Amino acid sequence: MKETREQAAYSYVTRQSQDLLFVLSGDGRILEANESARSLTGCRENDTAFSDLVVDFTGTFNIADMVKAPGGPHLLNIKTAAGLPQSYDFYFEQIQNRTLGFGRLDAREMAHMQKQLLSLNQELNNLTRRLHKQNAELARLNQEKNQFLGMAAHDLRKPIGLILTYSEFLLDEAARDLDTEHQNFLSTIHNRSLFMKNLVDDFLDVSAIEARRFDLDLQPADMPKVLSQSLEINRLQAQKKGVMLEVDMGACPGPAVIDAAKIEQAVTNLVCNAIDYSREGDTVRVRLFCRQDHLIFSVEDNGPGMSLQDMEKLFTPFGRTRTKKTAGEKSTGLGLLITHKIITAHNGTLHVDNAPDHGTTITVKLPVIKQFETPTE
Repeated sequence: MKETREQAAYSYVTRQSQDLLFVLSGDGRILEANESARSLTGCRENDTAFSDLVVDFTGTFNIADMVKAPGGPHLLNIKTAAGLPQSYDFYFEQIQNRTLGFGRLDAREMAHMQKQLLSLNQELNNLTRRLHKQNAELARLNQEKNQFLGMAAHDLRKPIGLILTYSEFLLDEAARDLDTEHQNFLSTIHNRSLFMKNLVDDFLDVSAIEARRFDLDLQPADMPKVLSQSLEINRLQAQKKGVMLEVDMGACPGPAVIDAAKIEQAVTNLVCNAIDYSREGDTVRVRLFCRQDHLIFSVEDNGPGMSLQDMEKLFTPFGRTRTKKTAGEKSTGLGLLITHKIITAHNGTLHVDNAPDHGTTITVKLPVIKQFETPTE
């Protein structure tokens, strides 16, 4: 059915026009309002008085006088949903027991708004240019930082390795010839050297990650063997704290195509972290099983757990939680970040189940359970 001229005009005024249209009752309540009026003011029909929308600076606003007054327009400042009033030229017409109010944005107000819009657009362009320039400078500084970090860590590795090796030799061969105090000194040197070695290794890993040089050496590997090698590193730490290490490894159908060294590093980080937050007598449970074409391993502790705020920064650089390690162990705050990068580089996922005061379980899922295919000649 073809729309009449009157219907088209009504549709334009109520739905498309940028001008304001109000239909008011005899006592000044808004019975109807077009789309522009509702959007600008946030008014509710049959529940809002028109006078509530007017910012009356002089205290002389009276809609009845304006309806009786011939001609117009009447300059009114209208409250907006955004909070700032806008000036409109209003015309009022009495039709039977209804009042029709028609408002058009004041020409001076429109010119002022256009001028402000141009000014804001220019300011936005200037800020965008400055932001691009600062981002480029930050990228350059970050690259220099990564280069320095990599070089410094590489140069520190050798002397720290020597200190660690000689302290281990003295602990094995000469500790029985030393008194208790000097044995403690030697143990402190060894422990601090080991911490520094781990710190240097983490810095090298992070610099490689940020420089996008985190390459994987994918080869077929026996995942249960990789996991066992990783756990050997953590058993001594668990024994020293009196923490039980419970392992459940299922059979895997064939080798997994992974970077074995990096996966071992990731597992070591997860198990070490679980032991750090466990108390004497607690149990850390490590599980490995296969499901279809995925390998899944999980590390569960029954330590203090984490808050929601701690969860959000768990895999961030230098992320430190407010939950304290049970024996005051030191860490770089980089281990879980590196673990996350290793797993995601394998197209895997990490999922954290956390219960405050009841412990944390981190589950890793790797889509790598498949026979290693040798290329055909």
